[in-house]
Amino acid sequence: MNIRYIDASEKAKETLEVVRKTYFPLLENAVIKILFDTKRRVKGNRMVLGSIRKANDLIRRLTDTLAEEGCDYILFLDQIVFENISDKDKIRLVRHELRHCKVVGTPEKPKYKLIPHDIEDFVIEIELNKDDIDWAKKASETASLIYEQLEESKKENDNL
Repeated sequence: MNIRYIDASEKAKETLEVVRKTYFPLLENAVIKILFDTKRRVKGNRMVLGSIRKANDLIRRLTDTLAEEGCDYILFLDQIVFENISDKDKIRLVRHELRHCKVVGTPEKPKYKLIPHDIEDFVIEIELNKDDIDWAKKASETASLIYEQLEESKKENDNL
């Protein structure tokens, strides 16, 4: 059986906490579940490195072991990508996804929302990544090569 989503590694959880503390103090109390996506996802003609979703009532119920009211967001990271990029790129990836999060309301009663990109990316992320503006493209290319190797290996094993 191929399981599509698995719990993310400790490294992913540590990266989330570093990014949250450094860049997103308003998300300090948000409960964020991180999952690795074990299958390649493509949207348009671009590989999806990660995505984030706001939890609905069902997700909150299914994650109520994490917190009394369940999680607020679910962060999906492509496992192959995350495991094969530098620590700096791991931070970039998680930071980009958390940019989609918006906190409204009061600190005592926050409401969590999602927001789209400013442009194809976030203007601030372009500035923060000016030392390596092609990091996401390189991560996609590396992951694509690994996925292709895995597919070839599977075909060879199926032919045995």
